[in-house]
Amino acid sequence: MRDTLKDKEWFDNRVTSLASYTEDIKDDLTRGPYTTQRIGGLSDLLHQAQFDLWQARFSRGDPVSELVAPFRELMLDYVADFVPAWYTDSLWLLSIGVMLEVDDEAFGTLAGTVVEQCREDWLYNYLIHSRLPEVGFEESPLLWSKPYQVLRQIVEEAEDKPAAMQRYLKRSWYRSHSSTGWYDSHKSAPDIYTGYWSYESGAVAKILKLDDSSLEGLKYYPYDLVHYKA
Repeated sequence: MRDTLKDKEWFDNRVTSLASYTEDIKDDLTRGPYTTQRIGGLSDLLHQAQFDLWQARFSRGDPVSELVAPFRELMLDYVADFVPAWYTDSLWLLSIGVMLEVDDEAFGTLAGTVVEQCREDWLYNYLIHSRLPEVGFEESPLLWSKPYQVLRQIVEEAEDKPAAMQRYLKRSWYRSHSSTGWYDSHKSAPDIYTGYWSYESGAVAKILKLDDSSLEGLKYYPYDLVHYKA
């Protein structure tokens, strides 16, 4: 188990339920014919369900090596039905792609789509730059200062970066997402919780090559993803 808010039995049930749900959506998509709007809606549901399933498996403690292939598929499916307004979705997929060191084709496909279709953003570009150096980031604006200005300060200003990252995760990260749909989802009914993970923090730590030994086991920090292939 990587998550501490639910037990393994709970996550086993959640994984089973989400796996069944994704197959139901796929079946719906094959039935057709549907309007473009209907297909788009089903595709959006499928992407969310696939990511929830992937995250629930990670939270449950599944070996990271077993999550790489499903993640690559998820990344490419997301690009096929890309929605530029989904900032967090793109951010998390880029971040996980950095940590898992996904192949150049998959990462480049998502990165290129983000660069072409989304508003310029410092955090997007910082992540992309780690794999595609021709994409600059230093002069880019930060679209969402809350909570990501702290990450920018860690990259650009913090002298003790591991300590600064620890403070950010303990004091700011979760609380600063109080307006999101997943905030406090572990308390919700029906069950929608799949885990709370600061993927972008892990990606920044990996890019900076931080000594993150002090972050191992820290709530929200995806240590096992950061150290995949390490």
